[in-house]
Amino acid sequence: MNQDLIQYLQKQISTTDDRLKHFTHAPTGEKHPKRFLYVKLQKYINDFLDKKSSNRMVIIPGFRGVGKTTLMAQICLDFKRQDVQVFFISVEDLRNYFDVGINEIISAYEKIIGEYLESLKKPIIIFLDEVQTDPKWAITLKSLFERTNNVFFCVTGSSAIVLQSTPNIARRAIFEPMTPMCFGEYQMIKSKIYPTTGLKNKIRQAIYFSSSAQEVHKNLAELSGVVNNYWSKIDRNDIKKYLSYGTFPFAQIMPDEISIYNNISLLLEKIIKQDMPTLGNFDQDTLGAVKRILFAIAENDVTSLTTLADKFNINRLTLANIFDVLEKAELLVKIPPHGSNMTIANKANKYLFMSPAIRMSFFYFSGNEGTYSTRQGKLLEDSIGSHLYREFILRGDGIIRYDSAQGGADFILQIGNSKKIVIEVGLGNKDKKQVMGTMHKIKSDYGIIFSGAELKIDIKENIVSVPLDYYFLM
Repeated sequence: MNQDLIQYLQKQISTTDDRLKHFTHAPTGEKHPKRFLYVKLQKYINDFLDKKSSNRMVIIPGFRGVGKTTLMAQICLDFKRQDVQVFFISVEDLRNYFDVGINEIISAYEKIIGEYLESLKKPIIIFLDEVQTDPKWAITLKSLFERTNNVFFCVTGSSAIVLQSTPNIARRAIFEPMTPMCFGEYQMIKSKIYPTTGLKNKIRQAIYFSSSAQEVHKNLAELSGVVNNYWSKIDRNDIKKYLSYGTFPFAQIMPDEISIYNNISLLLEKIIKQDMPTLGNFDQDTLGAVKRILFAIAENDVTSLTTLADKFNINRLTLANIFDVLEKAELLVKIPPHGSNMTIANKANKYLFMSPAIRMSFFYFSGNEGTYSTRQGKLLEDSIGSHLYREFILRGDGIIRYDSAQGGADFILQIGNSKKIVIEVGLGNKDKKQVMGTMHKIKSDYGIIFSGAELKIDIKENIVSVPLDYYFLM
């Protein structure tokens, strides 16, 4: 047994409180607020401790910077204070120090506590951060899971760990993806303004699950008083801050914008240098070009692979692999063109950023951030694309396309096998031409325009204009 590893873990265990407070508290000593996923995770563990559930493993995928480590640290500290035995370790850090895997880490931990997992009399919660750095993480966790009923595993990793999961681990674990913050979470963390209970789901049901445009309008109109009451507490300047950087929790503890965007730049470097090589076979020259490719997408999100291949002198197949990996890492959201395989063969995919803050970081470092007023429409489109991804793609409830024709709509959302909603996005008073054009081509249930306009309906065209005040509360 590696004695250095044992000593390292002993120190990590003895300093658990201080280490975790680094993630859970601001430098001023104030606690960071808890994200929505905290309550779910807390219930999973309580049910395990109370022997109400057989669920003993939760895996939290999400790309870097969305707050996975902070969430786990908050949960870990709270249960530690209840005298529950916990073990919190970063697999990534340990592999950097000792080049060991999860199996070796747990073996060393067993030496420290003086018993094997199989022999445990009291329950233990084991927190493993950034497990994707161990290539054997899935098979190792499966083996550990089967050795004992007295351990609850709480695991985080990059978004793509879902794709690396074996069928065996997928059957044993609950996956709870963590995405960038919605506006409601941003307000909760920034201003301690808490969401109105049940309002998010009521708006979501009204917009996406009504039977007609008239029903959408009626249901939203009934919610107007509650929506207006929430916005009476909000500083409207927060919309710009949210779209610019507010989707990342760490932005709240940064002193200024340059610190925020420097952190986003470092985050991208980690994804490119550490995560991408585990998902694809790329040489250093190719990896070196990824940031420039992302900047090209930030400037123009619909760009053909042929155009980019010529611009960056990269093989078209390699470029396709780059986009495939960036999509798996959930840095980009791919929106394919609508149509049959024959009609879309020569049409480019549209790529949006999972967080508008990533697009804004490219504008910031290129000196274009002063043009926020002309770019904010793209940031909003990123936000809504990420929202649709979170609400429908991640849940397996729908697919998203876009109309690739000149003047076509931003999104075509298909829910289930048949329902189609045409969606257009804009910050000002958006006209109906794009939605109407797309609706006349495809058989859709109704059209939605998210914009700065008031709530209104065009009964003849079956289109509802939905104020952004409603969108930001979903």
